[in-house]
Amino acid sequence: MIFRSLFLFEVVRLLRGPVPWGSAVLCLALRLVATWEWLPDMSVDPASTSGAMLLPAAAMMLAANLATSRDTRGGMPETLGALPGRAVERTGAATLAAVTAGAGIALPVMTGYLLVRWGMGPVAGVFDPYEALGGVLAVPFAAALGAMLARWAPWLVAVPVAAFLIGAFTWLNGNQSGYGGWFLPVVLFHGPDWPQRPSALHAVYLLAAVALLAALTLLRHGVRPARLVAALVAAAVAVPAGAAATAAAPGEEMNHRFEAMRKDPEALPHHMDARVRERYFGRDARRCEKHGAVTYCAFRDYAAWIPAWVSAVDPVARALPPAERDRLPVVRQLADTWWYAQHEERSAGTFMVWGRAGAEHTHRAALASDVIRSVMGWRPPPGREGCDARGQSRVVVALWLLGQAVPPGPPEEREIQIGSSLFMRVQSPLGMIRYGAADLGYARRLLAALDARQRIWRHWDTLLKPGTTVGQALPLLGLRSEFADEPVRGRPCS
Repeated sequence: MIFRSLFLFEVVRLLRGPVPWGSAVLCLALRLVATWEWLPDMSVDPASTSGAMLLPAAAMMLAANLATSRDTRGGMPETLGALPGRAVERTGAATLAAVTAGAGIALPVMTGYLLVRWGMGPVAGVFDPYEALGGVLAVPFAAALGAMLARWAPWLVAVPVAAFLIGAFTWLNGNQSGYGGWFLPVVLFHGPDWPQRPSALHAVYLLAAVALLAALTLLRHGVRPARLVAALVAAAVAVPAGAAATAAAPGEEMNHRFEAMRKDPEALPHHMDARVRERYFGRDARRCEKHGAVTYCAFRDYAAWIPAWVSAVDPVARALPPAERDRLPVVRQLADTWWYAQHEERSAGTFMVWGRAGAEHTHRAALASDVIRSVMGWRPPPGREGCDARGQSRVVVALWLLGQAVPPGPPEEREIQIGSSLFMRVQSPLGMIRYGAADLGYARRLLAALDARQRIWRHWDTLLKPGTTVGQALPLLGLRSEFADEPVRGRPCS
């Protein structure tokens, strides 16, 4: 009865504290801000959110440490000695309360985040409940650690040092350095096209680790058979589970396979993980749908994103002359890690992320320009410099086609994110093709002209010849000369 009363008192006190709830609100807000401009992918969202759970974890570590160390402060042993219950009961109640409150705070954060993300649909990827559970358990793990430190290392600096070390090792492990493995409360990064993580084993490890830390906390009050047995049993579960999870993790292996892919893309599918090979290279790896004149092939768990791709490509396809629509490529989704080995001729590629809330314009432009270059037979030279089509009539036509999907903007070299960890350097919204302000100006005039489509269709073959200049094309397009010619800078597009 005394233990129950102490436990309930500590739970209420912890749940009323502003620091744990403040950290929980901050965690949720930061995650929503970070993912607001991306369509939800349940293959990575729970794992990524687990990293943000380190915020409420650190707060609960501090709260649990303060609650459990109350007996050790100046004058407190004598004061508390007059109350019912022994010191070990107060420690046990404070520890269990911190673990319970930590789970009670973490669960609504993870649940709320995932529900909000689900509402941002369409949702892609495979949801792993153990990943979400692992993120929740990171907070009671930290609470139990804080309680244990309060009894075995009762120094003010203990919690900040422990929080810093956990954060540092988590960051290093997330950068594939391997420090800490799956003995850490969270493992940050997971590629959407990697093999499934050992999330269930990790959840078992975290549960056992919480029990182990709680038992170690009580052992500070003396070795008793029940406490010792509980600690040994928890350790017997936690250590093998953490070791097995670390051995089964795909992180470092993915680095080696990625390097092998870059050296020999054709051989990679034959010696990669069987689950990955079947999912991304197997006969039924993609689900294909035809919309209008274009076929779209998405990985099975990403078919919900096909309408987003259609919205980028269909306006371009309808703007093409009917005779040219047979040249439209198949739109195929490529895996972030294995795309070197997945490239196919006569295809346009899109990857495993897609924007939303205004940020989709970058991905729409990247996909639409890939389709435009394929139809027009443009193959920029390899390398990061691309080529310059300034003054060529076909670049004005390409920008007019691009304008059917997104407003064409000025050319600027920049890096755009096309995958969860994949970035591409582009020279302009047309990819590796550069153009000038005059070309963009005439394209905008075309987009405003009511008869632009008929004129472009009528003179399509002439306009697409590399030797046709913008000046020669203006009468065909019904435009007058307005902008000064610009010299070609760098390698011209042939």
